[in-house]
Amino acid sequence: MKRLFGSMCCLAASTAFAQDDVKQPQLIKKSTFHASVTLGYGGIENPVLDADDVISPILPSLAYYGDSWYFDDFSIGYSLFESEKFYIDLLGRFNDDGFFFELDGVDKLYATGVVRSSSGRPTIPSASPINLTPIERNLSYMAGFSSALNIYDDIWLSAAYVHDITNVHNGYEILFNGYQAFTLFSGIAGIEAGINYKNEELIDYYYTVSPTESKTRLLSYHLESATNYYLKVSYEYPISDNFSVDFKLKHTWLDSNLANSHMINKNGYFSGFTGITYHF
Repeated sequence: MKRLFGSMCCLAASTAFAQDDVKQPQLIKKSTFHASVTLGYGGIENPVLDADDVISPILPSLAYYGDSWYFDDFSIGYSLFESEKFYIDLLGRFNDDGFFFELDGVDKLYATGVVRSSSGRPTIPSASPINLTPIERNLSYMAGFSSALNIYDDIWLSAAYVHDITNVHNGYEILFNGYQAFTLFSGIAGIEAGINYKNEELIDYYYTVSPTESKTRLLSYHLESATNYYLKVSYEYPISDNFSVDFKLKHTWLDSNLANSHMINKNGYFSGFTGITYHF
């Protein structure tokens, strides 16, 4: 159950900043709850070395947009100013990096070693005791400001600044994205591209490996701030008033400095879900 719930949280967090596709009045009416559950196949690749990918057959969603405040799965917001073309919100959301360490499988990093030895020589004498500590990172919640501007029809440009308010790493993120929705084969398609800047404190907390967490000698490596990029496509085809076919796929490209660090083993990762959705 923990693994399944973690998958749901991670999928929700991976799309938490893409509010424009759910904030538009034609998709969710104000002062009404919107609940749905999708049955199908989806999950998220875990870029952390030796950590398991997470797959789930179910993806629930719950959202409410009032006159001033809203929640959308794990995002919470309060509208400071809103018009048909522009809005400014207070925003709260989970940091997605933390989910990589909350999901099952990360304990395999501990005791197996997160750094591959290239020389083949033991870096710790066999007679010495090895007291490794598990690699554990806490999930953080971020809060700040977000805004969006409608530049043409269903094309939106968004920006946000969020800072850790849970005293986990005291880092911050800056996000920019563009989103467009359009009709395609009697359904609604969407395409979104974005940039996510994470400062050095955040990156250092999640992705720095301490000597007590590895069996091998760590090569000198300095982590800096990271700028990740992503592209997301989505499609919803209505079958009836309560059912629709949904498809979401997102690819995130990791900053090259982060991708080459001790704890990451790939340049990017996919997340997404496809299936039949029931709208309550």
